[in-house]
Amino acid sequence: MTTNLGQIYNSVLFRSGIDLRGGWFTPNFFNDAIYSVNYEKMNQLIDVFEKNMEVTSDLQPFVKTLGSAQFPPLLFTAVNSNDSALGGYTDIPEDFWYEARANYTKFVNTGCGVSSSEYAPITLLKQHEFDAVMRDSNSSPVLDPDNNYPVMVIMNNLFYVYPYVRRASITYIKQPTAPVFDYDIISGVPVYLPPNEVHVNSSVLPAGTPSLSVEFEYPESCVDSLIDMIRTYMAKGNQQAWDLQTQGVPKNT
Repeated sequence: MTTNLGQIYNSVLFRSGIDLRGGWFTPNFFNDAIYSVNYEKMNQLIDVFEKNMEVTSDLQPFVKTLGSAQFPPLLFTAVNSNDSALGGYTDIPEDFWYEARANYTKFVNTGCGVSSSEYAPITLLKQHEFDAVMRDSNSSPVLDPDNNYPVMVIMNNLFYVYPYVRRASITYIKQPTAPVFDYDIISGVPVYLPPNEVHVNSSVLPAGTPSLSVEFEYPESCVDSLIDMIRTYMAKGNQQAWDLQTQGVPKNT
């Protein structure tokens, strides 16, 4: 995104008709808003993905594949090294947000003792689906773990695969990095401090301290919707604050 948080901040101020000195529109309030909107926007993109089963250009920057040229694959630990039927487990990636698809390298005997490899799918299941498959996997030739059609489920904050495979690739939608609006106070007005710059006049941090700012990860096409979502969040907050201030005080009896 080429539009930075300082520009977004000023755009929200302008569209809200609020003076730069703030009223209820403080930088801390803005930080609360962008933190909330960051995840709300991702959930909106996930909703579109679930409806159309298509990765839009807005969602594309968050698609990540472990087992690609950029990232190592998932490595599983066997529950019991002597019995692959008991499956394996691995940690869920810290930035995991939403599952998409997974596969592993399956070795196939082509005859005369010669084997080759091919990619085979690992089906990601919800807990109730996993329970059903485990009860009677033979009834489903598509989801048949005993014949090299592994299934995977999230249990106890781990990925669990059945039967055991040593390594797998997984493509998923990663969690968006939380944005942070850091600033200096210039002539009594908060001024955005971009990443890689240092504080000159901060009310909190000493001069020379590196900026703590973190930009949105969304593409430029999302700027307008992010601004509107932030403005709506802050308008609701302002209304709630106003309601609290104007509530009648009950008389003492």
